[in-house]
Amino acid sequence: MLKGRNIQMCGVIPFLIAVYAIPFPAHARYSGGSGTTLDPYQIATAADLILLGDSPEDYDKHFLLTADLDLDPHLPGRKVWTKALIAPNSDAGNWSFQGTPFSGVFDGHRISHLTSRGENYLGVFGRLEHRAEIKNLGVEDANLVSSGGYVGGLVGDNSGSVIHCYSTGAVRGSDVLGGLVGWNGGTAANCYSAAAVSGRYHVGGLAGYDYYGTVVQCFSTGAVRGTDYVGGLLGYNYYGATAQCFSTGAVRGHYDIGGLLGSSHFGTVADCYSTGAVQGTAYVGGLVGDNGGSVINCYSVGAVSGEDTVGGVVGDNRSTVSQCFWDAQTSGQTPKRGGPGKTTPQMQTAGTFLDAGWDFVGETENGTEDIWWILEGKGYPRLWWEIAAK
Repeated sequence: MLKGRNIQMCGVIPFLIAVYAIPFPAHARYSGGSGTTLDPYQIATAADLILLGDSPEDYDKHFLLTADLDLDPHLPGRKVWTKALIAPNSDAGNWSFQGTPFSGVFDGHRISHLTSRGENYLGVFGRLEHRAEIKNLGVEDANLVSSGGYVGGLVGDNSGSVIHCYSTGAVRGSDVLGGLVGWNGGTAANCYSAAAVSGRYHVGGLAGYDYYGTVVQCFSTGAVRGTDYVGGLLGYNYYGATAQCFSTGAVRGHYDIGGLLGSSHFGTVADCYSTGAVQGTAYVGGLVGDNGGSVINCYSVGAVSGEDTVGGVVGDNRSTVSQCFWDAQTSGQTPKRGGPGKTTPQMQTAGTFLDAGWDFVGETENGTEDIWWILEGKGYPRLWWEIAAK
């Protein structure tokens, strides 16, 4: 009898070994996926997004936002954030980023009503490392208030790539503030911001400070207010490149008033335009307040007012401004450095810009990139990508 029982156990043991050898799936994180390029983690709920923020070990993974998320602090599980939601600065009072930057890929829908009250590096992302890529993400009705700086509706400090993203809402703080990006040392392409931005230094409608970065085919429409280095698109452009961009708003200030850039040092501003709303004290730009680089194929039509060193295209220019125009009727400025002033009808005529070598849709003499488009007599030139995207 005992021998029979031993025989039965001999049959059970291989069965148990086989069962335990079956590869059961690991405990699922987020709402699906494995974090790879082909199978990104799926962020489907606010809880998923919060979990990502609390998981720096996953900051180098791939994520896909599968639904629009509302972070209204009045909703269950939400709150007023004191740090960035993802990749926060671990020492909030330190102007030098302390913590783990995001280095993965985040692709998604919209995040609305992000509300933050804190110090430095505020935004959905506190800091993006150079390998990071954020794309197809909209941040709507953000409300960020900082006692410090490096604040943007999407990211506080960008050394990665921000592509096809936008922001709306309001950003307030002290230094290095932008509607979309606070500090840009990476790339922002095909992005826009309609956020209102206010602060003291390095304040821009899209980005506050561009350092060795690239801003290409972007625009800003939000009102911008600051003290020094204030621009409709960028507050300060240092050794960077800005191409095919525009901003909108009126400009008011005291010194070096010019609205796309508050300051450009050895950077390139090309194929850009501005139509108004920037207010500041010194180095304020209607297109460019202080230019130490190159401004090429740009125009400005916003109202410009100030007390010293005021211009329709640039306030102060120490380098190159070429093939640029400004509306002398709407700017309120008399002819000055930075390009010839034109009447409104001239600014709404393609020939004005074609003769200067601008590349428009439907012509090949000036190039085949199809950068600009215009409805003659009814508006100023627009970037083709913004028309094609509608």
